[in-house]
Formats: sequence, C-alpha cells, structure tokens
Amino acid sequence: MVLTSSKDEIDVRDFVLNKRNGIKGLVDFITLNTLPSPYIQPPHERFTSDKIIPSQVPVIDVSDWLDPRVAREICDAAAKLGVFQIVNHGIAPEELKAVIAAARGFFDLPADERKRYWKGSSVSETAWLTTSFTPYKESVLEWRDFFKFQYPREGHDFATTWPSLCKEQVIHHFERIKPITKKILNILINNLNSVVDESNEDALIGTMRMNFNYYPECPEPNLAIGTGRHTDINTLTLLIQEDGVLSSLYGRASEHEDKWVDVPPIPGAIVVNVGDVLQILSNGKYKSVEHCVLVHKSCSRISVPIFYGPVDDTVIEPLPEVLENNEVARYRKIVYSSNYLKDVLGRPHDGKKTIGSIKLP
Repeated sequence: MVLTSSKDEIDVRDFVLNKRNGIKGLVDFITLNTLPSPYIQPPHERFTSDKIIPSQVPVIDVSDWLDPRVAREICDAAAKLGVFQIVNHGIAPEELKAVIAAARGFFDLPADERKRYWKGSSVSETAWLTTSFTPYKESVLEWRDFFKFQYPREGHDFATTWPSLCKEQVIHHFERIKPITKKILNILINNLNSVVDESNEDALIGTMRMNFNYYPECPEPNLAIGTGRHTDINTLTLLIQEDGVLSSLYGRASEHEDKWVDVPPIPGAIVVNVGDVLQILSNGKYKSVEHCVLVHKSCSRISVPIFYGPVDDTVIEPLPEVLENNEVARYRKIVYSSNYLKDVLGRPHDGKKTIGSIKLP
C-alpha cells in the first residue's frame, strides 16, 4: 500500500520494515485517518465486543507465600484459565512504573537512535528492535513494535550496548522478577508431586527474555490487532501493564468457544501466564492460555513481559511423577530449541496450533 502525505509518497511495508521505522515511525511520520491495508485483519481475526465475557481472572494476594491459600489459588488458576494476577509481591508500584517509563523513554527516542537497534543490524548482540511478530512472513501485520532484551546466563558485559536511558531499569527488573518467578514455579511443580532444584532449574527457567511492547494509537482499532492470538511457548511469563490505559489484554475463556476474558491493568499487579512448556510437563493439568492484545484509537500502550523458558536443546515431555498411576502421556517428547522454538518463531501467530501439533491422539 502506498500512502500520500504532505511529506512524501511512501510504501507502508517498505517504510516500516525495510527502512526500519517500525509502526512507531509510521505514526510519527504521517497522520493516519484510516488503517493502512497491510494492517487490516481478515474478518475472522477481528475482535468484537460480543466475544468478551465478564472477567474471571483471579487476583491473588501473595504477601505470605507460605500461606496454603496462595498455593491453592495459584494452582487452581493455572489449571482453569492459565492466567492470573498477583499483588503484594514485594515490588513497589513505583518500581514497576519506572520500568514502564523506561520503555516509553526508548520509544520516544529519535527514529535514527531507535534504528541502531533494528533486528539484523543491531549495535547490541543481546537487544534488538522489530515490529509485528514475524513481519516478513505475515500477510497481515500486527500493530506493535517491540524491543527485546536477552539476559545471558554467563558474562557481565552483555548490557554495555543497551540504551543508557533504560539499561539499569531493565537489569534491575530482571533481578527483581526472577525470585517471584521461582516461587510460583515451585508451587506449580510441587503440586505435580515433583520438585525444582539445581538439576532441573535450567530446564525450566534457564533463559530470560524481556520485551518492551509498544502499541501506538490506531485510527481504526476494530480492523487491527496489537498482538494476534497465541500462547507463550515458554514456561512462565510475568508481565506488567501500564496503569491508567484502557484494557487491552484478553485471554481465551475456553478452548471450545470464541469467548475471551479481560485481564485489566491493576496498579502494582503482575500478570502471570502459563506457557506451553508447563502445559506439556503437567500433561495438560495446567493450561497454556491463548491470548491477544487489542489496540485503541485514543491512547498508546506499553507492556513489559519477561519470558522464562528452558535452555536450548532441553527435552520437554510430561513429568514422570504426573504419569504415575498409569496416566497416559498426552504430548509427545520435543526438543525445545531445535524444533519447537524454531517452529513457533518461524511463522505468524496462530492460536494454539503449535502445542496442538504435538498432542498425541
């Protein structure tokens, strides 16, 4: 699609992708009154209000991690919906707001400064910027840019090339969130009659990646999608949402119907998503939640997820403890990096098709 402005005539895909401007660069360059055609979703992928049902997403007070109620509520939420929010987790709301502000600060940088981090030519080996999800393989683009940080397991100079305005916030957020993630994981794995220890921690949460997700104002949000329907392929995702903006995150209420529940932004809360790895390990007892993100005409939005997953080449299969008492495995064995991860990252978002492809008859 070619857009005409008082400045130039531009090809949208070329401007956004090849010229490394992203969707943020596009909305800064030209005032959009209609949605560019590369972003118009087909009717069956559009999100309408009749699909939304009253929120059922639990908000769990974890101020006392040793309280049996906390474990019970976390396991129940993981089994029923695969998504919940936690409050009183020990990170002050002001600290979470500072992370959101750092993300906004990055996307407020001049375009040429942001371009230095564009995927494929980034000045950093552990941080890169891109748009949509797999933009060169998507027939329709998602209305999102994201800046990804990878936290290496070894080395101390990985962040030297990260933007100075957000580097410290990113490092501290990684460090603050991991102990919370380990507590949640221990609860969930203990409920499966297994344990997390030095022998298997890397196979569960040995990798950490963080996104700064940016969703600009959208001229026709009913035709677009911020992030398409998908499940997280990793073990657990812990996400913070920007306060004071419209609800945007929705989780599928049931695998058997097209109904979705709102995951509203709550000041100081952290959203926890169960990922595909936990669904496989639990043999389906925990649900990897299918979710999507909407966009709005009146406001932009920031979210910051941290994705915890296995190290490369980890073998993932239902835990032996889960298969005791002659329970039949519902998922075939996979190698996380060499086939499952590459499969997901090599194609557009498509709901739960990936985990469905490894489900045994």
